[in-house]
Amino acid sequence: MYLIVLSNLFFATSFNIHHGLNPTRIIRYNYNGNDNNKLKKIDHELNIEKLKMKKLLIKKNKILKNITGLDLHNESYIDNYLENINSKYIYDDDDENEFNNENDYDEDGFNNEYDYEFKPRPNKINYNIIINTNPNTNPNTNKDTDKENIRSENFELIQNSLYNFNNIGGYDLIKEELMQCADMLVNYTKYAKYNVRTPKGIILEGPPGNGKTLMAKCFSGEINIGFIPVSGAQFQEKYVGVGASRVRELFNLAKENLPCIIFIDELDALGRKRSSDSSSNSEHDSTLNELLVNLDGFKSTNGIFIIGATNRIDLLDTALIRPGRIDKKIYIGNPDKKTRKHIIEIHIKNKPINSDITMDYLIELTNGFSGAEIENFFNEVMLYVLRQNKNKIDKSDLNLIANRILVGFQSTKNQLSDDIIYQVAVHEIGHALIGLMTKYKKLIKITINLFSPKTLGFTLFEPNENYNNIQTKEQLINEMMVLLGGRIAEEIIFKNNNISSGASHDLSQVKKIAEQMIVNLGMGDKIIVNDPTQINAEIDNIISIAYTRTKIILSNAELLIRDCAKLLTINHEITPDMIINLIIEKYPYIKLD
Repeated sequence: MYLIVLSNLFFATSFNIHHGLNPTRIIRYNYNGNDNNKLKKIDHELNIEKLKMKKLLIKKNKILKNITGLDLHNESYIDNYLENINSKYIYDDDDENEFNNENDYDEDGFNNEYDYEFKPRPNKINYNIIINTNPNTNPNTNKDTDKENIRSENFELIQNSLYNFNNIGGYDLIKEELMQCADMLVNYTKYAKYNVRTPKGIILEGPPGNGKTLMAKCFSGEINIGFIPVSGAQFQEKYVGVGASRVRELFNLAKENLPCIIFIDELDALGRKRSSDSSSNSEHDSTLNELLVNLDGFKSTNGIFIIGATNRIDLLDTALIRPGRIDKKIYIGNPDKKTRKHIIEIHIKNKPINSDITMDYLIELTNGFSGAEIENFFNEVMLYVLRQNKNKIDKSDLNLIANRILVGFQSTKNQLSDDIIYQVAVHEIGHALIGLMTKYKKLIKITINLFSPKTLGFTLFEPNENYNNIQTKEQLINEMMVLLGGRIAEEIIFKNNNISSGASHDLSQVKKIAEQMIVNLGMGDKIIVNDPTQINAEIDNIISIAYTRTKIILSNAELLIRDCAKLLTINHEITPDMIINLIIEKYPYIKLD
């Protein structure tokens, strides 16, 4: 007979993972026969463990006070807790060797000799004593962290998630929303008296690369319950009835392993709208119908939670996302400045960076990136630095990889004459100067990249930090002016006979914006125009307004265009500060908004 106790380090770590769930202290020992002395020794060890646990509870309580979020105290789990756990005695790790005399303990198992400071702890702790009747079995294989995953024919229940919310930077409001859903699942009795219906699921929507799948994984690890990851494509089969049978298999696996999270990636592949057309896919419709039936079946089943992920929520069947089935929808967009900071802190860990690179610089450099793009960016930078046998990442490495991500990369350098490079520079300076002289987005940099397969030069503006669907007529005209700036700068410097084909994409974008303004937004002389001839006239008129304004601005800055283009040709990259300094020194008559 011998005693095996989980280490304090492991138990403390479990507190950090569960964030407030009532802990269960697991103590395992093997019993071989009648040995009273060894039983007394076990009782002695258990008493020490009780004292250790009380100190850990207080440490945990201090940590929880500093954590924002919900305390997931589960009232349904407090039936068999030990009494007197909130004793006034608190064990200290350094005093372990002092608890050696069995006669020092009272009938409750606590040492009367030591009178430590009392700090009340409202939560109790459950001691789960597991007797191993086979002493030859290695008890370490029974640890909760080593539970084997459970499989059905097509699906697997993951019981030991390697992720929690510490693996996700930022997105605090989304985490808080998910944790309340967890609280509803665990403490449904607390919400029942308020007539609150427990949500059956959440749909995470948003552009690719912003952590929808990772959020679901971390959610299951955060509350330490089973997790079944599936893809919507797994239910698409040409054989009749296969998709529906797999839905039943999925939910049966979940019901046998409560509580459980079912995560359906690319939900639109499974939950796409049913069609009234007789030629529609009847197999898909029957599969979706089976999913809807199982969602309604949750009325009598607690502990199953659906998380779906999609970037095409508009394709989902309305019956799937109606209230009472998958109730909540959470949009996960590109990270804002605060979230980017937390994501960057995760991905620059163990990456040596020069001291002149500040966090603010990295936040600005990654503006507009998704979470996956930020991770890929720093990964590619580190790989490039290692390939160059360098010790640290510097700004040139960051800018090089950022340019590759933005406009692509090829192994051979484009062989262009100096005249062509200068013309590309003039074109990009035209975009940049209009951006500086109008109330457009913030200008970041102007670059010539001879390693790009298609885009030899580009002017980078800062994306809108706060996405807004509402744009004014002035903002749209300014956007058209920036697009026309490259072409008009070429006209001014090289005259009409030597303009290049580099403005083809710019001109097509100008036409699209003008059509949208006249046809859809009613920003012409008339709110609604039905006559095609009038529509074309209105489009020509609004493009003409943008063109004339741009031509006036750049005609008064011809010398500035030439100077900036020469500077860009030499350096292959310039910043707005360099242009502004040049204006202040040589062209003070040019006014910037």
